[in-house]
Amino acid sequence: MTTFAHYVFLVLCVFVYGSWQLVPLPDYIHPCSESTDECFTKATLDAIPGIVKGIPEAGIPPLDPLLMDRNISMTLPGNLKMTFINAKLIGLSTCIPDKVSSRRKIRTFIFDIHCNFTIRGEYSLNGRLLLFNLDTDGQAKIKIYNQRIHLEVAERVLINDKNEGHYKINSYKYKADYGTDLKLNLTNLIRGNPLFSAQVLQVLNADSQVLAKDFGGPILDYAIDYMMNVTQKFFNTYTYDQISYIPLGEEFFEKE
Repeated sequence: MTTFAHYVFLVLCVFVYGSWQLVPLPDYIHPCSESTDECFTKATLDAIPGIVKGIPEAGIPPLDPLLMDRNISMTLPGNLKMTFINAKLIGLSTCIPDKVSSRRKIRTFIFDIHCNFTIRGEYSLNGRLLLFNLDTDGQAKIKIYNQRIHLEVAERVLINDKNEGHYKINSYKYKADYGTDLKLNLTNLIRGNPLFSAQVLQVLNADSQVLAKDFGGPILDYAIDYMMNVTQKFFNTYTYDQISYIPLGEEFFEKE
């Protein structure tokens, strides 16, 4: 091979190798070039339907339904203990951002969103409820309507040894109002007595806000934690320059 051919070959290798290093950004991700609530909100709205379908190249599986890989336990009023087994959360694709904003100086993104959720799975229930001592299990279905979530995510941008900047989630916290309504259905609640079971469910469903907090809290904890892990996988795959067109000063970048 001639010297010129060697040179062309090396240039092509560098070009191709460099192209291989960055995973192409999905076309439904629309980076913002200005730090406005309008742009961040619209970009989040555009991204949700695609992301919940999964991004295999980023190691992100489909998210709706979200299959829970561990049991979810909770204590209800009256020291009633309930555990969800093989549960799945349906509805992440229904989430709509009401407002997404950035507090650049404290490096925090704020998400205000609302969603409709359905939780299905097996359940076990132990304790006293009204006049009944319960030790039962069956199938559970919970529907939470218009659940509003306020999520704050603190982040920074780290520079790796390839001189690429990637977002890193430092911490996150959330609060939720647990929706405008909740409907709970439990099969086999009182063994062999469907009439009493229906009456007890009617009592439980009468105070949807209290019930939603008791049931929704542990499940939402799991879902938020899972989504933050998914978000970090996304950040690990795509560089800052790919997902944002907003220039940052040197003070925002840190070495890994």
